[in-house]
Amino acid sequence: FFFCYNFITHPAAAGLLINPFKMIFQFQTADVTFFDEDRKYFEKRLFGLKKFLGSGAGDEDSVQMHIKIEKGRQQTGDRFEGTATMTCPHQGKFHATVLADNIQKCADLLEDKLRRQIKKFHQKRTR
Repeated sequence: FFFCYNFITHPAAAGLLINPFKMIFQFQTADVTFFDEDRKYFEKRLFGLKKFLGSGAGDEDSVQMHIKIEKGRQQTGDRFEGTATMTCPHQGKFHATVLADNIQKCADLLEDKLRRQIKKFHQKRTR
């Protein structure tokens, strides 16, 4: 059993008026209770990655973010496993997987990993 739903976040809806792009979020949760405030927290944290993509993200296209949250059963107790795949029309895919004690921490760690990958991608392209 899994739960999946899509949201399209526009800059005005996220409180960001300087970025003209849109981002499509797809959430998939298996055995996790995912509240509306969790969804908003993920969108707020991950929508900010658009600024690191720059103008090469694609004017007419959108960036897609697929997020999967599930409980990972470790010997040390219950933890959340978060996986995010960001697909950019002109820059390829970025992927991150993290383990965290709560859902908000998953969003923070996913944002950090994806941001580092995007920066590394741009550094390699500008050499």
